[in-house]
Amino acid sequence: MKILYNGQYLGQTIKSYETDMISVKSTLHEMSKSKFHAHSNSYLSILLSGLYSEVTPVSQKIIYPSNILYRPAYYNHKNQFITDKTKCLNIEFRPEWFDKLDINSQEIKPYIKNIQNHPLILHLLIDFLKHHQIDFFEELLQNIIINEDRVNTPLRKPWLSKLIRILNNETEENHSLKSLSERVFVHPNYMSRVFKEHFGVTIGQYQMDKKVKSATKKLFIDRDSIVQIASDCGFFDESHFIKTFKAFNKITPHQFRMLLK
Repeated sequence: MKILYNGQYLGQTIKSYETDMISVKSTLHEMSKSKFHAHSNSYLSILLSGLYSEVTPVSQKIIYPSNILYRPAYYNHKNQFITDKTKCLNIEFRPEWFDKLDINSQEIKPYIKNIQNHPLILHLLIDFLKHHQIDFFEELLQNIIINEDRVNTPLRKPWLSKLIRILNNETEENHSLKSLSERVFVHPNYMSRVFKEHFGVTIGQYQMDKKVKSATKKLFIDRDSIVQIASDCGFFDESHFIKTFKAFNKITPHQFRMLLK
């Protein structure tokens, strides 16, 4: 099995940024198959565009744009790059980084997540692609690495669980407090108060956050126009979508899509 050491990756390196303990590189891959290999350091990899499969001795997974992978050091795998151009962003953590923060890297299991659900990683991605560097806040990266496997506390109120399902699954709709209260059979004032107490945001803020996350995923994987994405995700119009997306991410949807290319 081939070992790739500090900052080494398959494919062509497009951009890179390094500190004493962290390496960030964007890589471009042609359609190809690799042999089994591993990296000497743990890393996060974000698929920006294209498609590939990851094969281990016991499993095979298709990796899609917006997927985030965490892979510990010496994780044995091989890749098949399915599309003509596959672009990844890789953040590699040297052992000294874990030691400095008193993190046991052996306890962190491999995972695959979606970037739209992790705004801290999304903002790191935008910062690197836009400015070719990242301000590495150790606490921020520590939270990204450690807190991925947090288990959500079950909601004790059945109506609150139903309300969350509605907001999560119907991002294309613009729900009013009245319509939501009628569906969960709770007075709108009480519903709003309990929701804010539990989640720390209003129903409207939560709903808008879900719309932006849904739109972010579409910007990664769809070729639809900005107008179409705005409509599909329940924004009033293109202008509303652009203004809201920029408020969340400090970049317009069009600028974000261009950075991914």
